[in-house]
Amino acid sequence: MTNPIDFNSVLSLIDRTISPTYLSATQEIVLREVWNGKTYSKMACDYNYDPEYIKTVGCNLWQILSNAFNEQINKSNFVPYMRQKISCSIVVNKRDELLTNQNSQVLSTESLKREFYHWATAPNTEHFIGRDKQIKLLKSWSQDSNCNCIVVSGMVGCGKTSLITKFAKDNQSQFDYVIWFSLNNSLSPTTLTNNFLKIIGQNQDQHSNSGFTQQDLSSLLAQLINHLKQKRILLVLDDLESILEVDQVGICYQRNLEDYGHFLRSIIATNHQSLMICASRVRPKSLEYYGMNQIKILDLQGLEESTIEQITNLDSTKIEKTKLLDLSTRLHCNPQLLKITASHLNIFHDDHEDLEQVVQELCLVEEIVSLLEQELDCLSKLEKEIIFWLAISCQPIPQKDLATNLKHAQSKIKFNKSIASLEKRSLMVKDNSQYSLMPIMKSYVRRKLVQLAL
Repeated sequence: MTNPIDFNSVLSLIDRTISPTYLSATQEIVLREVWNGKTYSKMACDYNYDPEYIKTVGCNLWQILSNAFNEQINKSNFVPYMRQKISCSIVVNKRDELLTNQNSQVLSTESLKREFYHWATAPNTEHFIGRDKQIKLLKSWSQDSNCNCIVVSGMVGCGKTSLITKFAKDNQSQFDYVIWFSLNNSLSPTTLTNNFLKIIGQNQDQHSNSGFTQQDLSSLLAQLINHLKQKRILLVLDDLESILEVDQVGICYQRNLEDYGHFLRSIIATNHQSLMICASRVRPKSLEYYGMNQIKILDLQGLEESTIEQITNLDSTKIEKTKLLDLSTRLHCNPQLLKITASHLNIFHDDHEDLEQVVQELCLVEEIVSLLEQELDCLSKLEKEIIFWLAISCQPIPQKDLATNLKHAQSKIKFNKSIASLEKRSLMVKDNSQYSLMPIMKSYVRRKLVQLAL
């Protein structure tokens, strides 16, 4: 039986309920495929996982959801329970809307403006802390009339999605429309542009939505650009890396998604008064060809010390501040890694325990493994080779020696670009012209190489 309720609605409800924690990528896969009626065995086969591992992820997941919803949830009742939960929510919302319409004959300007904000599956930023400098910088860029696009780039888990969403919500009053979309499902550029036009058209009676799907991308983009010129619109795109892939040459668009080059070029290179802000682990190569006045790029790094203390809830732990901050440095102050680590602080059972051993223990945590694997999947062959050499080295490697060892370093330009990319994504550190790997990534890659050798 086909589920009449969109899975994204279910995912959004779960995200809100378990906040401020997050689902791991593997947990989301299990939820999505259970929703689609697949067995654990079929999931393991489709995604190349060990069946027992998928079962373990499922068991832990049902326990998390049971605690969050205060109901006993398992694989068998997950779909009907969520269908009922969403349906009840829809009924309540419609009832409240009817009562509001009956009691209000005239909608206020503010309520009308709220209809122009489309947040889709945007995360809840109510508990967002830190990043004041970055938000101030994004606001400054957004006020530059020459800037049409901002890209927030960085390692998985560094807080890109939360940052662009927080910026959008804090500054929504500066725009006529704010439209948030995730590209996680690899929407085609035609579908995405069509969706933008439909949302804008809902608030403009003179436009009909019926003809949008019959038009090609160029026609749709021409209409969208016209709206971007007439109105001040903020387009927020999350998971830009979902439309990209790594090939022999470098980063390129996925097959059948090449028209995103046309989409981005139209938004960035055309004169209008609107803004697009994106979050991505990697950047499309085409972005390098635009002027710095047209596109701004923020390479998001780790958190500041004061924010780290709040995220890890230092006051409620028995861990010394200096030791916690030292561990945070080994995680490059990555917010998601810190949150996961905070829930495993019981490994500090000995005040004199070696932090190197602690990092090696963290490499076994499922959620951390998932994050590190996602990051490795986004690397080119040359970048992976750099990572592997740094992982097996006991000491930092001078740049010249590193270049000599590499098999895929076809040119100095490609090598330097790969080094710069890994630095910006916080995967490696440069100190006195010598390079070393992010400590937790080093421990994980070493373990991975040993397993491959066995």
